Amino acid sequence: MTILYTLVPLIFALLLGFYWDLKLLTPRIIDSSLKWLTYIMLGLIGYGIGALEQLADKLYTSGVMAIVLFSLIMLANVSALTLSSRYLGLTEKNKQVAVGKAKLPMSWSVFSDSILTVVWVLGGALAGYFSEGYFSAAEESVAWLLYLLLFMIGRQLHQANYRLRSLFLNTQGLIISAVVLVSTLAAAAFAGWLLNMPIFSALAVASGFGWYSLSGILITDLGNPVLGTTAFLLDIAREVVALMMIPVLSRLGSHCTVGVSGATAMDFTLPMLGKFHGAGIIPTAIASGFVLSLLVPVLIPLFLSFS
Repeated sequence: MTILYTLVPLIFALLLGFYWDLKLLTPRIIDSSLKWLTYIMLGLIGYGIGALEQLADKLYTSGVMAIVLFSLIMLANVSALTLSSRYLGLTEKNKQVAVGKAKLPMSWSVFSDSILTVVWVLGGALAGYFSEGYFSAAEESVAWLLYLLLFMIGRQLHQANYRLRSLFLNTQGLIISAVVLVSTLAAAAFAGWLLNMPIFSALAVASGFGWYSLSGILITDLGNPVLGTTAFLLDIAREVVALMMIPVLSRLGSHCTVGVSGATAMDFTLPMLGKFHGAGIIPTAIASGFVLSLLVPVLIPLFLSFS
């Protein structure tokens, strides 16, 4: 029953946002709200982390776990996606851009969200450390803000015309997301064994699929700030590294680049995917990213309930 108490409100908030047509919530307001809700929640998460006893030891533990999980997951994803691209992928009609001719725009605008995210978490951690956890309502505040965040995400998906039927009918997107799901969980289980870590905890941490602004928040809200920090580090590394590796991985096929991007294939890495694979990759990328994003608030509470 614990999983129902955790999962049902999250899914309800997401579906309520998707189907409740509030005219006042324009795309501009929703984008701004999502940005600031995420920053505030990550600041509160950082606050809770900073207030932990034996902070240095726990951060070291989170860092080691994140590095091992990231390395094994990336290796498993690239290997499995290379095979699926070869045997299950379609022949790409859009000409790929030669790796040497396409440049990755190394500008503030590309990485600003990731950098600001880290700044908010670090700022919150410093506040929690020096105040010694004086603000006791941080955890409860995160829980309610999380419901509001999922409501806004549901509203954003509706306004972006993401129709479940069309996304679930995209065969290549479904294949990619399935390969990412299986290879990620297999690598996470192996990493958990190597780290002497409960398998279901490892599976929960790996189930963010690059959505760092939700995975860390969700796991911390469910009572494990150390695992939440691990998930945050793992997923923000996945997002940034995926963006930088798309030019190289594009040689291995679109399955590899879209899959390694994880949940971010539908937003953060989408422009770069279109640049290297042409406009024809966009429906597949959105479908794969959407399916993986949809799994995050389902799998994390599910695995933690068994942990």
